[in-house]
Amino acid sequence: MVTATINENEATATDLRVIKELTDNHGWKVGDTLLYQPQYSLTPEQQERFQGRKSIKPDIVLQDMHCTPLIVIENKLKDPKKALPQLRLLYSQILRPRFLYACSKERNLFYDMAWRGLDAGEFRTVNSFLSVEEVKIKIEQEKKRKQELNIVIDTTIAGGFDPNIGKERYYQTDCIKALLAAIKNGQQKMLVHMATGLGKTRVAVALCKALLEHGLARRILFVVDRRLFAEQARDDGFSLISPTYNAAWVTTSNYKTHKNKDIHIVVIDTLEIIHQGIPGNFYDLLIVNECHRSINLNRRIIFDHFLCPRIGLTATPRIAVAKDRTKVPDDDLAILDTYRLFGCESGEPTYHYNIDRGIDEGFLAPYKVEEIKTHLTKMAEEEGIEFDYVLDPDERKKIELDTAKKLKLEQLNRKYLTEKTAKRIAEEIRNRTEYGEKIILFGVSQPHCLMLAKALNEVFDDNGSSNPRYAESIISENQELNRALKGWFKKPYQKPYIAVSVDIMSTGVDIPCVRYIAFSALTKSVGKYIQMLGRGTRLDSKTGKFSFQVFDFVGLCKRMEDNGKGSPKENKKVVKGRGVKGGGGGETGVKGDWFIVDNPDPSNLIQRVCVHEGAVEIIDNIPIEEAKKIFEEQVKGTDNPDIIAIKKKLIEKEDYEPSQKDIDNVIDFIRKPQIYMDEGQLQKIYDYPGGTAWDFFLHVLGVKSVPTPLERIKKGYESYIASSVYNDEQVRVLRKIKDIFASNINSYGKIDTTTIFGNPVYEGIIGNFDSVNALFEDKLNEVIEEMAQTFCMRKAA
Repeated sequence: MVTATINENEATATDLRVIKELTDNHGWKVGDTLLYQPQYSLTPEQQERFQGRKSIKPDIVLQDMHCTPLIVIENKLKDPKKALPQLRLLYSQILRPRFLYACSKERNLFYDMAWRGLDAGEFRTVNSFLSVEEVKIKIEQEKKRKQELNIVIDTTIAGGFDPNIGKERYYQTDCIKALLAAIKNGQQKMLVHMATGLGKTRVAVALCKALLEHGLARRILFVVDRRLFAEQARDDGFSLISPTYNAAWVTTSNYKTHKNKDIHIVVIDTLEIIHQGIPGNFYDLLIVNECHRSINLNRRIIFDHFLCPRIGLTATPRIAVAKDRTKVPDDDLAILDTYRLFGCESGEPTYHYNIDRGIDEGFLAPYKVEEIKTHLTKMAEEEGIEFDYVLDPDERKKIELDTAKKLKLEQLNRKYLTEKTAKRIAEEIRNRTEYGEKIILFGVSQPHCLMLAKALNEVFDDNGSSNPRYAESIISENQELNRALKGWFKKPYQKPYIAVSVDIMSTGVDIPCVRYIAFSALTKSVGKYIQMLGRGTRLDSKTGKFSFQVFDFVGLCKRMEDNGKGSPKENKKVVKGRGVKGGGGGETGVKGDWFIVDNPDPSNLIQRVCVHEGAVEIIDNIPIEEAKKIFEEQVKGTDNPDIIAIKKKLIEKEDYEPSQKDIDNVIDFIRKPQIYMDEGQLQKIYDYPGGTAWDFFLHVLGVKSVPTPLERIKKGYESYIASSVYNDEQVRVLRKIKDIFASNINSYGKIDTTTIFGNPVYEGIIGNFDSVNALFEDKLNEVIEEMAQTFCMRKAA
């Protein structure tokens, strides 16, 4: 073997870029562990197998101290159809490396010879290279994966004896074993379909412990879709394996602080912002909680960024179907199809345990349905309700309508609310329950929930109290308020006894003592129905709850064909055209502004509250701009010593990295009486869902600006291109249209090829439509349409 000398005359620009990154950032040494254009002679047997070749000369080979090739890198990627087969079918067969890279000026592609399953045939786009240390770790993990390890599952976390039900939760152990077997077989995608109340989080925690304990994983990423779930996963889930293995809730402001923790918990909005700065090979396992809510074009790109096995956890997997007579690309269906996104193309998850089986085997509470319809509900359901006037919500003045309106049940209560119906529902609940029993009542909208809560407090108020608080509407965007209300509701013998909600109480709520689930709202989504029903399925021996009851005020259970053990209907999402519009869980609302009860936290207002022990004080509802002004004035002019100390650190040190104490001090500061806000409200104020209190604090001080929606689209655009399969010339063209693409999506929410090529400036920069379309094999319209759909979803998320 001969190692060529590197010199700028013979090395390509790509060679130099790759070598510099490998040596400067990843620990490889030229002439030692990094060989540039080495030549390897083929054995007679190899020459016979590869006719016409006596030697090979790859661009770069990375080897260990025993001269064993570990990685082969090919930098001639102008024609992927030639370069990739040569890497995989020639170099890999002769040199037997574990990893392959194919690089160009625009991108790096990666392949792991250990990959198995349906995705094993494709190179993946990456944003970094493996270091010497990372290669050692991955090779060692692969050795352990192939060994017959006796992996012990901690049954104190999952699968052990549960005194609450008097037997072992064997199915949790079975699930973990199925996942371990799939991981050991090299499977890259797995799906767990387990009904609400059966302990998916505990299964995930026990699995993580087993993998970390036996060296099969070093870092794990646990993805949730709400901030409250991140907090629950950290405090109630992964705390079970602390301090042996540490978990941290990662945000935009503390990622570097927690970089070396064993388990990262992250909200999907945050991951969207930070994933590009994380090496694709950083994690050994990706777990997506409630994965049915995390599926869209944009988020598939985020998941595909990480080169590790992924596991989806869901109680309600969703299947995408094309609308009749509409042609929908297969890739678009795959994006929405939970099974396919997590590798279950056959429709069979890695492990399946549904509500039906859980009830039969005594792990979930059985229930019975009682349908209770008001006269108005029956009329709306059967023939519709006709009316020609409504009442003003504030002054109760009659408002005559130009033409008579007719409402069906699907529209009732979304825009038109009747206090009599709310009062009737409250009276029925009072008559059919014992005082102090826990109930979750699902309403249609925030105004509807407020009206129901008011009616319930009136009918349960036997003492004439001005604020009985028997029922609370849990609907606010204020996270601290929701956390407090949920915490009080969770206690069996403490008010509130009834929680009225739209969506907040439908997922991620573990309150075993709930004895009644009540529906006063319709939904078309089977998944949402099962989630709402699941709030009552937990058993609770402490309060003697071994079954629950459903009060159905709108006929929802019959529509869902409820068989007493959930719904046999498939949870489908209808896809229209190229994209994901239509179908699913939406209801048709009525246009107009008649008879709407004021929302306590509408889109243009911020509700400020003070949460005390056992009490909530509403401070005010103020416009977003006023709330923004209060926050910014307090940040700039505060005399709070902790905040002054942080400001001093920011002045003294450029790019100062905050400690957890700094971040906690800022979060505490915004809750104080001068501000009375929380992080979630600041996200709303600055239109930045993944931002943290620290981000907004820096923004006000002028240290680091919160990116504008346009800047976020441009950053996402680069991420999209980097993760796609376009060749270098196509990537260069797409980068040239980035500005016009981003500005149109940001301003109008759409763009097409007519808009792009109708602009003489851009036509001059990238060429005419025909020439560019030919470059994309006559599919430019489809490419731009798919990208527009992706970023419209990103913008709306």
